[in-house]
Amino acid sequence: MAGEPESPARPWLDVAGVHCEGVVWDAAARRLRFVDIPRGRVFDADVEAEDGDLRWFDLPAPVTAVHPTTDPETVVVADCDGVALATVGLNTGGEVRERLASPLAGLPGLRMNDANVDPAGRYFAGSMAYDVEPGAGALYRLDRDRSLHTVLTGTTISNGIDWSPDATLCYFADSPLRRVDVFDYDVATGALTGRRAFADTSGIPGIPDGLTVDAEGAVWVAFFGGSRVCRYTPDGRLDHTITLPTRQVTSCCFAGPALDQLLISTSTEDLSPDDLRREPTAGMIFRAEPGFRGRRANEFAI
Repeated sequence: MAGEPESPARPWLDVAGVHCEGVVWDAAARRLRFVDIPRGRVFDADVEAEDGDLRWFDLPAPVTAVHPTTDPETVVVADCDGVALATVGLNTGGEVRERLASPLAGLPGLRMNDANVDPAGRYFAGSMAYDVEPGAGALYRLDRDRSLHTVLTGTTISNGIDWSPDATLCYFADSPLRRVDVFDYDVATGALTGRRAFADTSGIPGIPDGLTVDAEGAVWVAFFGGSRVCRYTPDGRLDHTITLPTRQVTSCCFAGPALDQLLISTSTEDLSPDDLRREPTAGMIFRAEPGFRGRRANEFAI
């Protein structure tokens, strides 16, 4: 860790979040989207407005991820049962428009967790047990024909997932392993092969949570319990750290018209009153300008 550049993130939006997660830039809407998992609240905000012009709608909790689709009035979400399409609302109760997959229906001890859209418009979404039972989770792939496939089993906290700019690699974090893995990726079929360690994060405080890949193919990883986001070059070398004044950092993405702003979500979940007094910005959305650019988020094909 010694010697790599560090820069701070500043608090931007106070959303009174419990467990904010899954920041993603919706380029078509020119809005940042994210969720507060236990409240089932789906937010969107204007990154060009200092006050964020914050909007939201509520779905039955929990909602663990939100992503844009090819229909600007519709988002895809991961929730307690699986994956669904939801109609975009405005500061009102939201509406699940169509249930796409329910791999966890009837399994109250499990919920979905982080998710992302691959370069071909498929949806990858992972699961976990509420009690974090080792090996109880999985990673699923929802294809454009609505068929669901289990692509990984035996995960514990299926978390950040993203692809290299040329779509030949897929990065993935099962948080308790304290590493980020990489797979060879076949964009034609959605197949993951050749799993191997990309970055050993055992020397970093906290555990790897959400992640995003920038325009240069470097991987930015949020560390839950670590007060930071770390950038790893394509060869797995740590070369930049964004520091935050709160520990529970959950996800990150590049946003804005130039994709040059790093937006970061945080959590207050399970923090004590004393913790919250020491970390008054916990649960907020942070912003940094680290001098790198991201890539446009993929849209789920509907």
